[in-house]
Amino acid sequence: MESSTSLPILPTADGSEWLPQWEALFEAMEDGVCVQTTDARIMLVNRAFAEMFGRPPAELIGKTCNDVFGCASDHGQLPKQCARLNSLLTGVTATEEISGRNPGQRLRARVSPVRDVAGQVIAFVMVVRDVTDVALREREQSRIEQIARLGELVAGLAHEIKNPLAGIQGAVDILIQRRLPEDPERAVLENVRHEVNRIDSAIQLLLSRARPRTFNFQPANLADTVQRAVGLGQAIAASATHGRIRVKFISPALPLVLAIDEHQIEDAVLNLILNALDAIAGPGQIVVSVSHDQLNDLHAAFARVIVTDDGCGIPAENLQRIFNPFFTTNAHGTGLGLPAVRRIVRAHGGRVEVTSTVGSGSTFTLFLPYQATPAADEPAISTSE
Repeated sequence: MESSTSLPILPTADGSEWLPQWEALFEAMEDGVCVQTTDARIMLVNRAFAEMFGRPPAELIGKTCNDVFGCASDHGQLPKQCARLNSLLTGVTATEEISGRNPGQRLRARVSPVRDVAGQVIAFVMVVRDVTDVALREREQSRIEQIARLGELVAGLAHEIKNPLAGIQGAVDILIQRRLPEDPERAVLENVRHEVNRIDSAIQLLLSRARPRTFNFQPANLADTVQRAVGLGQAIAASATHGRIRVKFISPALPLVLAIDEHQIEDAVLNLILNALDAIAGPGQIVVSVSHDQLNDLHAAFARVIVTDDGCGIPAENLQRIFNPFFTTNAHGTGLGLPAVRRIVRAHGGRVEVTSTVGSGSTFTLFLPYQATPAADEPAISTSE
C-alpha cells in the first residue's frame, strides 16, 4: 500500500478555513517564530512573534530583520553579535538577547540555518522567547553574589585593621599614664588616642554592617512603624538644620496591618529621610506618607511608603547606580544606606522605585505586599547610613 505524503489539515477556531497541520502547530507555539531569507527578509511569522512586537503578522511579512529589531548601525551595518550574522558566517545555531517593545523587556533570539539537500543555507529560522523574568533573576543573583563578596572584603579588612589598632591603642594608653597631667606631650597623646578610638568605632560599624541579619516578621500597623522613623527624622532635622528643613508625615485613613520587621522598616525609612536631608541645601520639606496601592480601598495588593523631598535631585546617569554598595556623592557618606533600604524591602517581598528631577527633588516609593513572600536571605551590608 502506497503511503501518502500529504499532511492532514485542521480547522481554525471559527471553522472558516482549513490549515495544514504544520501551520496549526506553528500558530500554537508560545515562542515567537519567524522564517527569514538569507538577506534577512521575513517570509513567515507566527502569531506569538507578531504579538511580541505589537504588529499584525501581515505588516511583518517582507520586512527586513533591521526593520523589526532596529539593530543596524547608522551606516547600515549589523552588529558583530548579531545572531543571524553569526549563524550565516558559522553555519550553526546562534543566540543573542534583544530588547522588546515594552520597557525593560528582554527577548532571547535563537537563530538556526535552514539547508537544502546540497547543504547550502537557504533561510533562517528565528525562535524568540521572552526571558524578562529569567534576566531579572540572573541579575539579582549576580547582585547577591557581589554583595556577598563585598561583605567578605569588608569583614576581612576590618579584622586586619582592628588587630594592629588594638596594639596601637594599648601602647598609647601606656605612654599617657607615664606622663604628668601638665606634660605637653600628654595632650598630643590624648589626641592620638581620640583618633584611634574614632578609627575603632568605624571598624566596629563596618563589622556590624557586614554581619548577616535575620528578620522577625510580625503583624504590625505600618503607619505606626513609619511614624516612629519620622519622629526620629524630625528630631534630627530640628537639631542639624535648626528648623530649616521640615519633615511632615501623612497618615493613611485606615490602619495598614501587614507582616513586617518593624525595626528594619523603621531603619529603611529613616535612611531615606537622612538621604533627603543631605539632598536639601536650603530651606525645604520632606514629606513621608503611607497609603494603599489603589487597587481598591480594602484589598490593595501593596502598601506604599513614599518619601519625597524638594532637594537637588539625582542626575539620570546616577539613578542606576544609587543602590550599588559604596556609591555615594556625599563626601561624608558611606554609600551603604540605599543598598540597605533595597535589601530590607526585598526581604519583605517588595520593591523600591525612584523618580527624580535635578533641581526639583526625588521620590522614593517602598512597595510592601500584604501577603509577604520574603526573598531568600542575602548578605547584609548596612541598615543605617
